[in-house]
This record gives sequence, C-alpha cells and structure tokens, in this order.
Amino acid sequence: MKKLLLFVIFISLYSCSGDDLILNSDNPKIYKALQKKKQEYASEIWANCRKEALIRADQYVDSLISTEIAFQLSDSIVFPQKPPKPQSLGKIILTDTSKAKPIFRKQ
Repeated sequence: MKKLLLFVIFISLYSCSGDDLILNSDNPKIYKALQKKKQEYASEIWANCRKEALIRADQYVDSLISTEIAFQLSDSIVFPQKPPKPQSLGKIILTDTSKAKPIFRKQ
C-alpha cells in the first residue's frame, strides 16, 4: 500500500512540473502541434483547390473538343432546303349560317 501511495504522489508531482502547465502558444509542445495542424490544413486546402482546378480544366477541354467536333461535322453535313409554301386557295367561305345552340340554359 505504501508503494502505491508513493507512486501516486510521484506521478502527481511529476505531472505538475515543467512546461506542460503553460496553456498558450508559447509552450513549445503546443506551438509544434499548432504548426502541424496549420500545415495539415493548408495542405488539405491546397489539395482540394488543385482537385477542383483539374475538374474545371477537364470540363473546359472536353467542351472545346466537343465544339470542335460539332463544327467539323456541321461543315460536312448538307441540309435540304425548305420546301416551297403552297399557294393559297383564297378565302374560306362558310355555307352554314345557322346560330349555335347554347349548351347550358339559364333558369
């Protein structure tokens, strides 16, 4: 029991000493961890930016190729002319001049 008590006292005294209690960016351990996190974040942002730029460039190049192919095809395809408009037969004459009967009756 005595050994356990001495061990606990030793651990508590050891953990309360040194630079570990300084909880700001002046602590070298915290500064290193902060710099590592900043570097990881910057590399992640850079990777995402690069990936998006490659996707946009790929889409742009694909659209250029598609436009060029469409232009080359439209240059060689001959479309027929529109057919001539038929001649008018004149005015339409109605022979039935009777009035239409109402569908619904007023009551």
